[in-house]
Amino acid sequence: MQPPRRKHTLPWIFSTLFIAGISLSGVAHAANWRFAVPPFLPQAELQAQYAPLVEFLNATTGEHFELVTSSSFLSYWNTAAKGGAYDLVLDNAPMVDFFVQRQKFTVLAKIAGVISQSVVTNEKTNIFEANELIGKKVATVASPSLSALAMFQLFPNPMRQPDFIYAHDARAAVQMAQTNQVVAAIVPTPVAIQFSNLNLVTTTEQIPHLAVAAAPSMPVETQKKVKQALLNAPQTVLGQKALASLNTTGFEQASNANYSGYAKWLEGTYGY
Repeated sequence: MQPPRRKHTLPWIFSTLFIAGISLSGVAHAANWRFAVPPFLPQAELQAQYAPLVEFLNATTGEHFELVTSSSFLSYWNTAAKGGAYDLVLDNAPMVDFFVQRQKFTVLAKIAGVISQSVVTNEKTNIFEANELIGKKVATVASPSLSALAMFQLFPNPMRQPDFIYAHDARAAVQMAQTNQVVAAIVPTPVAIQFSNLNLVTTTEQIPHLAVAAAPSMPVETQKKVKQALLNAPQTVLGQKALASLNTTGFEQASNANYSGYAKWLEGTYGY
């Protein structure tokens, strides 16, 4: 006697495959968005400062963002200039405009307010004008850090520039000035004001603060979720935690137009 046949075998197989297909499809579309932040600070400190922002975006948007940092501005620039490595960036005005013009990024929002750079010296150093620094050692972080780019705006003539000494990060540049390894340092003003034993030589022009911009690899709907989350950050506990870590009151509306023209500051940068 032959065993009874199992009924509906093929429909059961197709049903199983269909369900598995849905599951696999869901896995295939789950993306890890690479969120790059330049090395404004040492990597460990950078991770600690921006981790709350990533945590907030993950919780608010339902997407998954991975914080990507670099060991140096040179490493960051080499990767960024090639394109395709980052889905989301938070960067300075010249770099944001570069991403927009060269790689079709879209500005989603910006940190509230403006930012400038400060030229500072040891409190015992008698330097009162920026022109007094021509030919003297001045510490800054290598291009395309905003400090270096701003310094080149202050001293556009290659024959009348300071002797640039490159530090690993802004705090290291300040420490070089404090210990007389250099005559002065140029660093972001928010960093400079953390030190009480410095003399201010000059402050550069104020430009739009750091912006968050998305690559074309990120779907428009996802971009909208990120933008809305950033703008509404003050309304949630996680958002408030992220903003406090960034030392800002919030993000504000911004567009590509707000950063148009700043990419010119990168002229002369290797690979530009």
